[in-house]
Amino acid sequence: MVISTVFAGFGMIIYLQNVGNFPTYTAHTQIGMFAIAALLVGGASVDRASIGNVFLGVILFHTMFIVAPKTGAAITGDSMIGEYFRVFVSYAVITLALVMYESKKRKNKSLAGQQLAAEQAAEEEASK
Repeated sequence: MVISTVFAGFGMIIYLQNVGNFPTYTAHTQIGMFAIAALLVGGASVDRASIGNVFLGVILFHTMFIVAPKTGAAITGDSMIGEYFRVFVSYAVITLALVMYESKKRKNKSLAGQQLAAEQAAEEEASK
């Protein structure tokens, strides 16, 4: 997971330098968020990330930066609408990934609890 995040971070640094959106004094605080966002957009989960998730996430995340303003300008005549759409879609995907992870974790915990209760009930029946 660490090497995937590092590679995603390097990709974001390179991209942000080319776009001109590289703030001199605060970039180090934002790069982690961009790297993790790219990983989650690429299909990584909270528990597991692969190098494929890194490359796919960086490509998809950066494509959103390129396509969204042009699409907003073509549809509404204002590129900021596309930028708002990009932010909404990107963070909706990230939120969905985190919600799916948490719901799966809770479901597994609930099933483990139910299984334990059934085993205890069976054990009590066997001891009577």
